[in-house]
Amino acid sequence: MISRDAYVKKLKEQIDRWNADISKCEVKARQPLAGMKEAYEKQLKELREQRNALQQQMVEIQKAGEHAWDHLQGGADKAWKAMEESFRRAWSSFK
Repeated sequence: MISRDAYVKKLKEQIDRWNADISKCEVKARQPLAGMKEAYEKQLKELREQRNALQQQMVEIQKAGEHAWDHLQGGADKAWKAMEESFRRAWSSFK
């Protein structure tokens, strides 16, 4: 099993990558094809909300005791997978 500190570090690195990806999406959203701006903005809003929720879970994991963090890790793993799927969908729309 991965340690809490290693998990938080891994999660922070992934959130940083997602932040960079969101920035790239924002640039593309500013130059949409006719009628696509609203769809892009909706996807970006969803990505930001999911990222923010995952960042909050990371903070909770950092504050949790050694025994409690195991419970929190399951929720963070689910949020992580949901975020990855959202990025796959968003990237396919932005391409």
